[in-house]
Amino acid sequence: MKVLQIVLVFSILFGLNSCIKEDIVDDQIEESIRINNSFSNFTVGETIVLDAFFFDNLGMKQTVVFDLKSNNPSIVEIENSTQKIIAKSKGTTTIVVSAVYNGKQIENTATITVIESGTPPDPNNVIKIGTLVKTSSYASAGDFEITAITGGIRIQFASNYVADQNLPGFAMYLTNNPNSRTGAIKIDAQGDADGVIYKGAFTMDVMGVGINDFGYLTHWCDPFSIKVGEAQIKNK
Repeated sequence: MKVLQIVLVFSILFGLNSCIKEDIVDDQIEESIRINNSFSNFTVGETIVLDAFFFDNLGMKQTVVFDLKSNNPSIVEIENSTQKIIAKSKGTTTIVVSAVYNGKQIENTATITVIESGTPPDPNNVIKIGTLVKTSSYASAGDFEITAITGGIRIQFASNYVADQNLPGFAMYLTNNPNSRTGAIKIDAQGDADGVIYKGAFTMDVMGVGINDFGYLTHWCDPFSIKVGEAQIKNK
């Protein structure tokens, strides 16, 4: 019995030690602009008001003034005073959304294809997707899709989803800074009453969260704050 206890203790300590060796040094990220709008089925004559967030180098949302520019105003026209994006004619072009924060200019772009006719984009029918990629020696992989439900979001993980069952203190988060748990919400963890699914397709509902609230889904070694996997959440 004592031998079994010693082996168990050694296994736990070895796992935690492995986790410590893969610590993250820098929590900071690049400032970024996230464009939340979907431009699918954007038809001539339609208008969309910009929906965008700005995040600082810690992944915290900040209030800024956005400036919009179209690379081809004959296809997509911009009305900066109202943040309106207007489809003028059939074709494809790029818009640039920029902001100045602490004296630094930050930009993001979106490619827009305008069609002559179709169903206008529904801002309430946005679908997000992502693919987990491991950031350590521990397993972390899989595709997922996020949709809005009443009062929250639904995350549907595909059959290729994998989390490492040997990871001490596994936890999964939604966050805007993939290198930190500050401002993140924990949506699954080892020791939860409903257990953890480590492999295969499953669905998870997260209440009290909007579909545009977070830009990353991450896996962590929770006891030592070590990220072991991450996925950027993007518009489908």
